Amino acid sequence: MAEPNPEHQVEEREVVVQEQEPAKRPSPKLRYLDFVQVAAVQAAVCLAGLYGLAKDHAGPLRSSVDAVESAVKGVVGPVYGRFHHVPLDVLAFVDRKVDDTVNELDKHLPQSVKTVSAQAYAVACGMPEVARELTAEAQQSGVKGAARAALAKAEPVARDVYGRVEPVARDLYVRYEPAAEHLAVSTWRSLNNLPVFPHVAQIVVPTAAYWAEKYNKVIADAADKGYTGAKYLPAVPTERIAKVFAEEKGAAETQ
Repeated sequence: MAEPNPEHQVEEREVVVQEQEPAKRPSPKLRYLDFVQVAAVQAAVCLAGLYGLAKDHAGPLRSSVDAVESAVKGVVGPVYGRFHHVPLDVLAFVDRKVDDTVNELDKHLPQSVKTVSAQAYAVACGMPEVARELTAEAQQSGVKGAARAALAKAEPVARDVYGRVEPVARDLYVRYEPAAEHLAVSTWRSLNNLPVFPHVAQIVVPTAAYWAEKYNKVIADAADKGYTGAKYLPAVPTERIAKVFAEEKGAAETQ
């Protein structure tokens, strides 16, 4: 048996091992709270634009801003890389709870309410035909005639829906109003512990109260003038809200 020739070296082949990237976890899809995610993205883009504009106009302080920014990135970057997906996961968890609540509520809703919901959906599907009828009415008798025709079509449906749903809604309101007030106060107290939030609240709360009062005045005036649909619009209970938060503020100050 011939001995192997030592000159013949075993040809080594370079094996390139491609590291497989870890499979990216698909982002949870939201059914009910997707508007929150969209609003957060829009807010982030807006803040990023404002920050860039401020940095561009920093003038002689630009070097200091860059130094601080580098330091912040060095500290926050690793933390963000690890936890940036957490808020969306929390939102998805809440979204699933909303879905469970909707399904559970659907089990206990009276059949009459479900029927009204189906009727409302059918009316919505038939809106193109209604729009054509109102357009023809507007061409014949003007805008006021079209408005009268629209009111004649909508008012019976609104009255029927209100008559069926209002007792159920009142019962739910009486049951869950105390729990909702307690949750609102607890949430407000927690938010006040966050930095910056109290300063933002001093701007936002008066504005919200102003527009709530304007809304209440508009629907009250509309009801006084005989607009039938106005009486079906709920008013914002500004006095009750103010009373609840005043009581909470007094309790916090006495502690």
